[in-house]
Amino acid sequence: MKREIDLTTWKCANPPKKGKGQAFPSRFLRNLERFYPTKNKEVLWMFAGNIRPSESNDTNDIRPKTKPTYCCDFREIPETKKYDVIIADPPYNKLFAKEWKNDLPKPKHIVEKSAKLLKKNGLLLLLHIIVIPAYEKQTGFERIALHPILCGAGNAIRVLNVFQKKRLFN
Repeated sequence: MKREIDLTTWKCANPPKKGKGQAFPSRFLRNLERFYPTKNKEVLWMFAGNIRPSESNDTNDIRPKTKPTYCCDFREIPETKKYDVIIADPPYNKLFAKEWKNDLPKPKHIVEKSAKLLKKNGLLLLLHIIVIPAYEKQTGFERIALHPILCGAGNAIRVLNVFQKKRLFN
């Protein structure tokens, strides 16, 4: 059964000047839980070692100071565990990735790695500055939604690309 998503209810406007939700990622995280609840699900927060909405979630980052579950390049995350949801907010330019030693993460590589880590029907929520192809033939993903997100200085627009894994990926 395909889930109907009302995109008009994802708040995408200037954050309030005071109170809850004034800075990214607080409003983003609230909307994320509303549309894609993670309670009682295995979740991997890729590129976000310091975000821990639940202590049962795993995190990945290359910066030891963020105390991630996996302190490594995203391509080196062990494939022994399968997740229901992967939430990825990769660095997309050198300004935001001062510690990134090698090439910046390419969206296609993130999608391919996520396909290996997700359970069937699992979700990949990939926040980026571009609309990313599903690479359906290579990964078994189907795009189920796109959400525009305002974040950062000057309310830069990013896109939450939402993919669902339809078949197993080798």
